[in-house]
Amino acid sequence: MSNLSNQRSVLIGKKAPDADLPRTDGTTGSVIASRYGKKTILVFWATWCPHCYEDLGSINDNLAAIEQKGIEIILVDMGESAQVVKDYFKRRQMKLSCFVDEGSDLMGAYHLVGVPTLIFIDQRGIIRFVTHEFPADYQVYFNS
Repeated sequence: MSNLSNQRSVLIGKKAPDADLPRTDGTTGSVIASRYGKKTILVFWATWCPHCYEDLGSINDNLAAIEQKGIEIILVDMGESAQVVKDYFKRRQMKLSCFVDEGSDLMGAYHLVGVPTLIFIDQRGIIRFVTHEFPADYQVYFNS
């Protein structure tokens, strides 16, 4: 079994792990607890990642349409400082906010093998799908 299929089989159907992390706005909060009752796409990414660059651009450009479908986007930058992320968002004129996991603490909990990793979480906090790119048909992955 490959790392990717192992990652998917381990996570699918399980409750999404939570952690308190700092945000780029200087506050600290729960990554998962505040989104209960909402469909969520949890995106693990990094500023140096070219595939993350593309995915974040797609998400940023379609944010209003995504939110209209009742889906929340939660970004978690892996292994970088809040200042690096803030500078990146400013350069790219991103409308998104972000949690910062400078120590990559969630890497083990989510069995991450690389970035980007997108975790689709249903309204009950259950992981429904894991992928490494933002799919055009993202809303179908919330159907159980």
